[in-house]
Amino acid sequence: MLRAFIIILAVVAALISMSMLASRGGHESYDAEYFSPGPVIGILKGLSEDELEGREIGTPGAARAREMITARMSAMEMLSIGAGYEHPFSVPIIPRNQEEAAEERPPLEGVNLIGAVQGSAGSDRIIVVTAHYDHVGIRDGEIYNGADDNASGVATALALAQHLSRSRNQPKHTFLFVFPDGEEHGLSGARGFLANPPLPVDTLAFNLNFDMLARADNGQLWASGAHHMPALLPLIEEVAAEAPIDLRSGYDGSDEAQDDWTTQSDHAVFYRNQIPHLYLGVEDHPDYHQPTDDFENIDQDTFLRNVETAIMVAKALDDQLEELLGLPPLEAPAEN
Repeated sequence: MLRAFIIILAVVAALISMSMLASRGGHESYDAEYFSPGPVIGILKGLSEDELEGREIGTPGAARAREMITARMSAMEMLSIGAGYEHPFSVPIIPRNQEEAAEERPPLEGVNLIGAVQGSAGSDRIIVVTAHYDHVGIRDGEIYNGADDNASGVATALALAQHLSRSRNQPKHTFLFVFPDGEEHGLSGARGFLANPPLPVDTLAFNLNFDMLARADNGQLWASGAHHMPALLPLIEEVAAEAPIDLRSGYDGSDEAQDDWTTQSDHAVFYRNQIPHLYLGVEDHPDYHQPTDDFENIDQDTFLRNVETAIMVAKALDDQLEELLGLPPLEAPAEN
C-alpha cells in the first residue's frame, strides 16, 4: 500500500514538472476559462514521450501510460467502479481478411481505465466520455508517439473530469470516464467495455468520444453524430456560436463529399448498441499514424481552444440530455 502511494506521488510530481516545462517552453497563449492549461499540456506531453514506446496494447509503454492516467484520476479523487480504475478485458480479434479469419487466434487482452464524477440530480442516466489511450507502438524501429492520436483526447477528457470534479461545477448527470485500450486494434477496449459493462447498459444514455483534438491545422474542430441524431444539431450550433475554435458539424454521413467517421473510433461500438453518440475530432493531417505525430508538432494554443470547446459541448449535453432524448426534464433536487 505504501509503495503504491509513493509511486502515485512520484508520477503526479513528474506530471507537474512536465506541465511546468511545457508552459515555459511551449506555444500556449489561450486563457482558458474552464481548466488550467499547465496540467493538460503536461499529460499530453507525458503520454507522447519516447519512453512510452507508442503505448501499444499489451506493452510496458501502455502500462506506463496507465500509471500516468490513474495518478491523475486519483489526484482528482474520481470515483472508481468496482475494485479500482483498471478493468481488464479479453475480446476476440477481428480478422482483417479471409486468411486471418481462417486462423485460430487467441483473444486480445487489454486494460481499460474507468472512473466517474457523480451527478447532482439523482438521475440514473449516465453520460459516458471515451478517449482511448493506446496507439500503434513501434514499427520498423520507429516510435509512433501518437500525440494527437490520442494523447490529446485523454488530456481533454481529464481536463473535463477536473472541471466537473469541482463542487461548484458538479454536473446534473453522472459522467463515466472510460479510457479504452486497444482502439487501434479493432476498437477492442470499447468492445470489451460494452460486452461486460460495469454498470447496467440501459443507464448508459449517451457517449461523448474524444479522439484527435490537437491538430486542427485548418482551425476547425468537427462534431460527428448529428446525422444520426438530428436533435444534436441545435446544441452544436449553440456551442459553436461561443466556442474559441471553429466548431462544425459533419463527417457523419450527412455529406457525400466527406468521409463518414461513424465507425472510425470507439463511439462506433456505442452506435452499434443503439446508444447515441457525439464524436469530437480533427481532420487527418500529414502526421496521422506517422512517427512524426509528436508533441513538438502540436500548436498548443489551438489544442487548448479545442479542449475548452469540448468542455463546453459536455456541459451543454449535461444541461440538455433529457431534451435530446425526448424525455421529461429532471426535477430540481430537494433543498435541505
